[in-house]
Amino acid sequence: MEDVRIEHRYNASDFKLGNHHENVYQMLLITNGRIRYRVGSKTYETGRGGILVLNTLEEHDLEVLEYPYERYMVRVQPDFFQNEVKYPEVIAAFIKRPPNFSHLLTVPEPVWNYLYDIVLEMEREYNAKKKYWELYVGADLRRMFITIYRECADVMTMKIGHSVTVAYNIMNYINHHFAEEITVDKIAAELYLNKNYIAHVFKEETGYSLIGYAIALRINRAKVLLTKTDKSITQVAAECGYDDFTYFSRQFKKSTSLTPSAYRKTHADEDEE
Repeated sequence: MEDVRIEHRYNASDFKLGNHHENVYQMLLITNGRIRYRVGSKTYETGRGGILVLNTLEEHDLEVLEYPYERYMVRVQPDFFQNEVKYPEVIAAFIKRPPNFSHLLTVPEPVWNYLYDIVLEMEREYNAKKKYWELYVGADLRRMFITIYRECADVMTMKIGHSVTVAYNIMNYINHHFAEEITVDKIAAELYLNKNYIAHVFKEETGYSLIGYAIALRINRAKVLLTKTDKSITQVAAECGYDDFTYFSRQFKKSTSLTPSAYRKTHADEDEE
């Protein structure tokens, strides 16, 4: 799976996207048309100039209100993003989820045009795939999100402090180890921090418990493997950190209301934004 994908979509009619999520950071730039975008319990309407940001665990769906619908999508693997854009405050849009957080970012037209030019540059590099294209795209990601941070930090009412850095480090650890045994004690020992403190900070900043976040990553990864590969459900369970197939099936159904086999049948080859 590539670290970065840049995708352009144009639809003149009849486009629908059902509720789903993916194991990547995503940024959507609307260049034409108008859409209604639902993320969890929040709903947004936007057209050209709209920018939407999603983290790995946010279920969303899309309804096109006005055609033609055109967008650019930037999809980035969390590991790659965190290596290329190392400052937690700059990628806070993918970490913090306070109640008043808005997935829809609004910037002045000159700033939007600047971001759009960056995305077009990233698309050219992505399609050509010349030597060191990932480094080039990484530099563009830094430019893009430094600009977003400067323009939108106040709009998103994010108070960036030590707790965000702690949450970032915890998230980074779990992203790398979610298929292994995860406990609060183990994470605290790895990060040399008090277990009660990290549990509180992570919940406060991200809205997830430590274990809940790890489980969500496991289930999310399972969804990808079920719909994008032909691996057996037992193999999928093992790759997502479950030795007990029955427990995996029970936890998967608790999260999705479907058994793994039913989910595979229902969601295979779904369309994308």
